[in-house]
Amino acid sequence: MTRYLNDDRRRKQEGEHLTNVVKVRFTDAELEDIERAAAMTTNGRIAPLLHDLALEALEARRLKQAQLLDDLANGRPLDERARQTLAELMAQTAERHLLASVAQRAMA
Repeated sequence: MTRYLNDDRRRKQEGEHLTNVVKVRFTDAELEDIERAAAMTTNGRIAPLLHDLALEALEARRLKQAQLLDDLANGRPLDERARQTLAELMAQTAERHLLASVAQRAMA
């Protein structure tokens, strides 16, 4: 049995994150991992830990993208992972432009 009530709205029920991806919340196992990490680094406070992890992840993404762009600019060959990252970046860019175009037409 979990430590949280079934109607606890602060988190989703086990498996719900797979069918309802908006506002993803943590599974019991994920929450326990986060609580353990928070206990070791931020005196049990989860919010500062998640804040730090989010900023670290953003910085890691920026570095990865900068390295990819540098490799492209200097004509270095890309490995499979770099190709996948490039494809994802291109898809995100295309989606942003498409959504902006649709929004602009809707407002016209």
